[in-house]
Amino acid sequence: MLTDACWAISYLSDGSNDKIQAVIESGVCRRLVELLMHPMTTVQTPALRSIGNIVTGDDMQTQIVLNSGALAALLSLLNSPKDGIRKEACWTISNITAGNTAQIQAIIDANIVPPLLHVLQHGDFKSKKEACWAISNATSGGLNQPEQIRYMVQQGCIKPLSDLLNCMDNKITQVALDGLENILKVGEADKEESGNAINQYALFIEEAGGMDKIHNLQLHDNIEIYKKAYSIIDKYFSEEGEEDEDSELMPGVDQQTGQFNFEGDVSVPQGGFNFGN
Repeated sequence: MLTDACWAISYLSDGSNDKIQAVIESGVCRRLVELLMHPMTTVQTPALRSIGNIVTGDDMQTQIVLNSGALAALLSLLNSPKDGIRKEACWTISNITAGNTAQIQAIIDANIVPPLLHVLQHGDFKSKKEACWAISNATSGGLNQPEQIRYMVQQGCIKPLSDLLNCMDNKITQVALDGLENILKVGEADKEESGNAINQYALFIEEAGGMDKIHNLQLHDNIEIYKKAYSIIDKYFSEEGEEDEDSELMPGVDQQTGQFNFEGDVSVPQGGFNFGN
């Protein structure tokens, strides 16, 4: 009965915000959150799907789920032995991190980011995809609160995001690129504010192997991916000294004659140059 009731709610909550609101107003949210910790996965699964559907709604609807204590349960479910449960938990979290900065902060405060990153690094691919969305969404909202992005970098988000740039799923490649680009934006702002010569996060991405992967994505057959990759390389990884190095290879120009000044010690072979017939 409990399983059937949860599945019924999951079907009712799968749709527009009006449908989600009707489910919320029935007063089931707190009970659904309680059922996330049910010992039977046959109950956990539809309860989690229902909660996940509700947080696809607007920020106020998502907040009702957070106020019902869902984050502690989601933290626990990230360590579930069941791949399907972990994947659904990551999907639910990704819809919360798509919310406002206060909701992203609630995820951080609930200590969800470290186990989420563990899934992103070591989980099965379906779970990794949802975890990637969750982190990338958090970096997007985190642009309004750079400290949130700095926290995720400190927790080690750069390496697993960089690793996903090689995946065969174009959408996830884009999502990982978006996340890394948002991180680079904060690194650039920090660089300018501190007066440093180096974007520290660009350095971290390079050390994680991300720069080489982004560089290779400039040859990707997906136009959105290669444009994004080109833009990132051009803005954050093009060496300012490259043009200077090129100019050093060119001979100087005599300001009076307008002619090139070649090195004076270039010796001409006896009898002149022989360029063949």
